Amino acid sequence: MGEIIGLIAVIGFFTTLIVVAYVYLSSRHKIRMALIQHGQDAGIFKEDRNENSALKFGMVAVGVGLGMFAGSALNHSGMDDGPAYFGMMLTLGGAALILYYLFVRKKGPGSDTV
Repeated sequence: MGEIIGLIAVIGFFTTLIVVAYVYLSSRHKIRMALIQHGQDAGIFKEDRNENSALKFGMVAVGVGLGMFAGSALNHSGMDDGPAYFGMMLTLGGAALILYYLFVRKKGPGSDTV
């Protein structure tokens, strides 16, 4: 009985993924075709890329890594596992995002294309 439940869960999960992807792509196509049919530009769907996204993700990754290191130090000093690791990872990951914001703001207007 347990194998059947697992099989149904796996099949249901992948079926749901396929249906959601189909509905998303189908509706996006219909919207674009309607815009073109009415003579409007479908360029509103183009996303501007952030040229500093690699820097942002790198800073967050370093912040989370330092948070894990600091959490390990707190864990060895007697603090519980959960608050030590997750607290420091969130704190230093957030600090990395704040530093990224300060860096982009100092760089000047127009440097961040978000």
